[in-house]
Amino acid sequence: MTTTATATTATPITTTSASPPSDLLAQGQQHLAKLAENPQDAASYAALGEIALLSNAYTDAVVFLGRAIQIAGPETIYCQMLAEAFLKSGKRPLALASLEQALTRATSSAPLHKSLAQLYYLEGHNEKAAEHYHAYLHLEPADAEAWFDYGVLCTMANRLDQAQAAYQQATEKLPLFPKAWNNLALLEHARGSHLEAEKAYRHALMADPNYRDALYNFALLLQQQERLLEAIILYERLLSLHPDFAEAHNNLGNCYLKLNKVAQAKQHYAQTLSLQASHREAPWNLGFASLLEGDFRTGWLGYEYRLAQRDIGLRQWSAPRWDGSFTEGKRILVHSEQGLGDTLQFARYLHQLTHAGMRVDVLCQAPLVPLLGRINRLATCGSDLKAIPPGDWQASFPSLPGLVGTRLENIPAEVPYLSVDPQLVREWRELFRNLPASFQIGFVWQGNPKHKNDHNRSLPAALLAEVFTVPGCHFSSLQKGVPPESIPSTLTDLGRWFRHFGDTAAAILNLDLVISVDTSVAHLAGALGKPVWILLPYAPDWRWMLDREDSPWYPSARLFRQPLPGDWPSVIRQVRNALHLLLDG
Repeated sequence: MTTTATATTATPITTTSASPPSDLLAQGQQHLAKLAENPQDAASYAALGEIALLSNAYTDAVVFLGRAIQIAGPETIYCQMLAEAFLKSGKRPLALASLEQALTRATSSAPLHKSLAQLYYLEGHNEKAAEHYHAYLHLEPADAEAWFDYGVLCTMANRLDQAQAAYQQATEKLPLFPKAWNNLALLEHARGSHLEAEKAYRHALMADPNYRDALYNFALLLQQQERLLEAIILYERLLSLHPDFAEAHNNLGNCYLKLNKVAQAKQHYAQTLSLQASHREAPWNLGFASLLEGDFRTGWLGYEYRLAQRDIGLRQWSAPRWDGSFTEGKRILVHSEQGLGDTLQFARYLHQLTHAGMRVDVLCQAPLVPLLGRINRLATCGSDLKAIPPGDWQASFPSLPGLVGTRLENIPAEVPYLSVDPQLVREWRELFRNLPASFQIGFVWQGNPKHKNDHNRSLPAALLAEVFTVPGCHFSSLQKGVPPESIPSTLTDLGRWFRHFGDTAAAILNLDLVISVDTSVAHLAGALGKPVWILLPYAPDWRWMLDREDSPWYPSARLFRQPLPGDWPSVIRQVRNALHLLLDG
């Protein structure tokens, strides 16, 4: 997983004073003499206040300048000096009050508006700061830094159109302004305008080739577009300049992992953890990479860190987490956590629990209840936690293999480990009698579009036509919940009759072969022991590992892999050729 991009913040206020003259003491004595003659001489009090400021005697400056304002009223210059005295004393609210007082006699003073904007920003009053920047920029529209600061404030207030206009003004006034280009790119990126974002990042890096934020954010944009080799170049450059940037190491590891360069990926995950031991994602990523290599001993440890992710770890359980010990008579709740496919894959472990004499309750997705509920000796199986009695332990389905010590050589791969209602199987057999008497193949080409990697694992339906030309086959769609018009006309739409996964399973048992992308139907066919050909992207999920055509999880599965990222046409040609060989043999 990757983190969010980084924006550059507004420019902090700075104050400067003139160098103190060598005759401060003499000047002070002169003004004291004037006050002895005229105690109402505001100018002398103000002069003494300025001398105190130059001498770093801020308390005295406050007293003298306050007296000058008391006599002469809120003269702009007096209020400005008093504000500086308060500011250098660390009393920003009083400095703000003095500047606001000065503004009453100089409403068109650009420096006053700018100072107020900067101070309000430092005090966290962003709306007031934005108001004064707006007024200042009306008077001084050529100030690129002020346009940038105003853009930051508009961004923080979610006034994104105004923010974009402000950053554009900043870059027009100062074309070599990397901070403004970076923040403009972030807005374009957030809006999905990737080309405009890329242009802005390139402008930022043209102005400053070593600009950390722009290098990181541009790399992240490229990574999210699967332009991995370009992203790697930027991450590598960034890390040559900032080798302690933990998040860049983690993201670079993700890029290498998507290119199946597992050793390089693990190296960067390890570097992330050496820099930031509490990093939330790197242990999970390291576990994923280890599982992909078949190193289950290391992999399961890292895989458990997924539970630290907010979207997974929100649910609270009353029972403690199972420690992996099989204790007869103890009651355990096994619950779904991720997708339907994960639940189906790890349902095999329920048999180990029940054979050990444990009372097993299953909480799973509603469409799976008719299927998992048929597993022998379960105490309960449902989708409503309230209907399941409290137990001694709890564990999620994906945690089971690690808890029982699964290694590559001892995966419980006996199939089928799921059964189907015989009546359902007979009903679907009757339906199949109406189909052509050919080699029956069920097809799934699209996964759940909400899955974060679905854009890689699903394939366009238009590519399937090449497979449908294989003679002697009849193809049916096992897709559920897709628009009917998206299903190729050469397919029989079985999915429209599926009420739950019991129906899907019964249909699969009446097929000769299932061909599926990496989605729940592939796991279901494998769990039923049915021949299944699984179509995999170049960078597969960990469970399919690398460089093998079989699966240690499903003996009846055959894996077809992309030879290059995104190369589905090659996979389809492999499938077509394999079908010819199968039917000709």
